[in-house]
Amino acid sequence: MVPSWMLIVAQEESAQGASRYMTFIIIAVFIAVFYFLLIRPGQKQKKAHRELVSSVKKGDEVMTAGGLFGTIKRVDAENVIMEIARKTEIKMAKSSIARVVNAEDFEEEEEDYEEDYEEENEKGEEDSGEDEG
Repeated sequence: MVPSWMLIVAQEESAQGASRYMTFIIIAVFIAVFYFLLIRPGQKQKKAHRELVSSVKKGDEVMTAGGLFGTIKRVDAENVIMEIARKTEIKMAKSSIARVVNAEDFEEEEEDYEEDYEEENEKGEEDSGEDEG
């Protein structure tokens, strides 16, 4: 017959072994979740930006990371010359290009700007009318 103290020791060892495996499994699951929620989307975004930057060509309308809009005039390996106004060109790193903008985007932004401008003027006229009375 097996002494009872040996059974108790055997049960404790098997419980500790299972606990170790569960800890390992939980850590592995957290690493997988971290990878798929944080790292993987960042890698996809970087890849898309690299493809965008490599596809930029002369004549493209672009927006920079700083919010400047302009037309690409020249493209080097690492830099571009961008015209931001008539006879105003700047040299900048290709990596600072945030997106290529098509003509429709320019028209939408121009319409939004005009609407905002009109709303501000209307508010200004209403405010000045109240002061007179």
